[in-house]
Amino acid sequence: MSLPPVRPVALSSLPTGAHGRVHEPLLDEESTSLLHALGLSVSRRFKLCKTGEPCIVQIGATRIGVSRAVAARILVVPDGPGGA
Repeated sequence: MSLPPVRPVALSSLPTGAHGRVHEPLLDEESTSLLHALGLSVSRRFKLCKTGEPCIVQIGATRIGVSRAVAARILVVPDGPGGA
């Protein structure tokens, strides 16, 4: 029996401590390229360290801060319990 697919949600809607994968940034090309250069790219696993302003995301050993407005435009797929 397979689990139903998980729908992408805004990064800003996740609770602190959540893990997931980037699904799609709904941002302009320049902003998407900058996030990619910082390590936050499609299919990349992350941990949400802090919600709010700024939103702190950990990718590997690197932490980056993004504004709440940007976090609201990054669609992610949360991992289930025991994920990333």
